[in-house]
Amino acid sequence: MEEDKASTPPRGRSSSYPAGAFPELRIGILVFSGGPRMAPDSHLSLIDSPVRGAMTKDVKTAEGSKKVAAIVKIMAEFKIGSIVVVGKDKTPIGIFTERDLVNKVAERGSDVLALEVSKVMTKPLTIISPSATIWDAITLMGRAGVRRLPVVEDGKLIGILTERDVLRLVLSQQSLLLETVSESFPVATREQMRDIAGQFGLVTPPGRAD
Repeated sequence: MEEDKASTPPRGRSSSYPAGAFPELRIGILVFSGGPRMAPDSHLSLIDSPVRGAMTKDVKTAEGSKKVAAIVKIMAEFKIGSIVVVGKDKTPIGIFTERDLVNKVAERGSDVLALEVSKVMTKPLTIISPSATIWDAITLMGRAGVRRLPVVEDGKLIGILTERDVLRLVLSQQSLLLETVSESFPVATREQMRDIAGQFGLVTPPGRAD
């Protein structure tokens, strides 16, 4: 009997999306706590791991009344690309990024530096739960068109997950996979593979310092 291909989900993806799987707007904040997970695959286990383990815990914040000029100084001092904007009760209400700065300066000129950051920040804020998976985060980033996801638990900001965090995780897994596969090849071939992979930042090539 021929298999019904239409009812068979493709390997590594979910073919149907249960109700509530994707984000919805709530009180000015785009919330995402989970969604369709990838089918079990040993080489995809890391992107199916919780956001909590990959997020950056040291998040710089500022109240909405702070001037943009002061925010820019903080970003420059700590060499970061964003500041999470919080209310007086420390609840996250928005985010101000390098892209916001460029766009607002292009629109209004340098006068934007004298404005309160709450006037120019990105809102509603797109957040994610620490129990959501890296795959959930990748999905949400793509759907919402954002590169940073503040991680919120019980209304409290506990971290932030960025594209760079996700890339670092994926590259580390690719490095592990490469090392595992390459063990079946001769030494010369393994070294050649590592050298090529090093050019893409996957592993440190032989003879090259970290």
